[in-house]
Amino acid sequence: MTQLVAYQLPKLGVAGSSPVSRSCPDNVGVYYHKAYNLPPMSVKLLNIDTDSPADLAKMRSGDRILSFNGKLVEDALDLQFLLGERTEVLLERDGNQINLSLNLPDGSEPGWEIEPLELRTCKCNCVFCFVDQQPPNLRSTLYIKDEDYRFSFLFGNYLTLVGISGREFERIIRMKLSPLYVSIHTVDPVVRGKLLGLKSAPVLSKLRKLIDGGIEIHGQIVLVPGYNDGKVLEDSLNELLPLYPGLASLSVVPIGLTKHRKGLNRLRPLSVDEAEITVDIVRSYQKKAMETCGSRWVFPSDELLIKAGLEIPQDDYYEEYPQIENGVGIARWTYEQVEQALEEGLNQSVINGRILWVTGHSAASFLQQIASDISERFIEINIEVLPVQNRLLGSQVTVAGLLCGKDILDSLKDYFRTYSQRNFDKIYLPPDCINYDGLLLDNYSPEEISAELDHLVEAFDGDWVSMITGQSGSNR
Repeated sequence: MTQLVAYQLPKLGVAGSSPVSRSCPDNVGVYYHKAYNLPPMSVKLLNIDTDSPADLAKMRSGDRILSFNGKLVEDALDLQFLLGERTEVLLERDGNQINLSLNLPDGSEPGWEIEPLELRTCKCNCVFCFVDQQPPNLRSTLYIKDEDYRFSFLFGNYLTLVGISGREFERIIRMKLSPLYVSIHTVDPVVRGKLLGLKSAPVLSKLRKLIDGGIEIHGQIVLVPGYNDGKVLEDSLNELLPLYPGLASLSVVPIGLTKHRKGLNRLRPLSVDEAEITVDIVRSYQKKAMETCGSRWVFPSDELLIKAGLEIPQDDYYEEYPQIENGVGIARWTYEQVEQALEEGLNQSVINGRILWVTGHSAASFLQQIASDISERFIEINIEVLPVQNRLLGSQVTVAGLLCGKDILDSLKDYFRTYSQRNFDKIYLPPDCINYDGLLLDNYSPEEISAELDHLVEAFDGDWVSMITGQSGSNR
């Protein structure tokens, strides 16, 4: 678990920042909140499991946790770091403060449901913001512009560091909230400001402060033609490379543009030539990084390589795949996972199926090659790949993760009208187009698509043997 350093705050009513222990006399949370205009210092308990440690400690639903072992609790993140085998808890219940002891032997869970972190939103007005390019009537979470260091730490969300206070920087460093994921884009404060819709947006000093505090950072540069490409990109890489290993990895990804840009800045996608030049720049700094750091450090996204018409590199190129969630190396990782399934997971008695893989246009040729290789090695398996055009967001959006249910359903209906005699044991949707609730962008579910087609439709769940054979683990 990430180390927690003792939290300290400036003395109330005293100029400067003389630190004192973050102890908790009566009502200090309320007082400090009002004096410094900070978020409320408590976490509400929504539910308590019967006979759980929290229940045995006489905690109740509706209680608010004010402190653990004398340390103020600001949000749910503090609970994660401050809980110990024995914790003295200060609660607020019905306007009264109550002291309880919570015992968690052998690392047991408290047995409570707590209020979730309230997401802090972005104050920037980025010229390329994907949220601003969304059509109406999609699921509500797609319209949230998040800028929250806690979610960056917990879930890998990228943040700009704009608007994060000095106190929050101190909290990040004290609690060792590492790694964080930062949208850097460029080190030029004026150019970065233009990209973020601000007068100026310096980032180097903020990166150095975090790194000097022991925070590991993974960065991204979203490349916008005419803003931060070419010489600006080279200058950024030149300034950022010395930050390694604190800046542990950096990805360069092309701007994503939908057809819904009415009233927004006029932008254009990277051309093929610009993609080639960008990859050349990235590779030149990979060479420098390997010579000085022993790591390639900066990586082009798969989408950028495909745009430039270049082959996907081998497995060792991506080192430990530090930027895979940002579309860097996912094609090669997919190939490696398939190879592993073919070598270790296929049982000759069950490899007999006709499968259809649904994907976006970016990954189609790569997946078609994989499907062809599989069919050559196992003639009992027949896999077809259906690339779906993104009508919802526009033809320039080609990644599988942004496909909506209606576009997938319409493409499948067109396919079956053309090939009416074809029948599949199973149709697989790409995993990253489904959210945690099992819904696509437009709130379609795989079950709804399945019902309309009278075919079994599932989202890929990471089991490549099932993806290849159409048979779930329980049936193999």
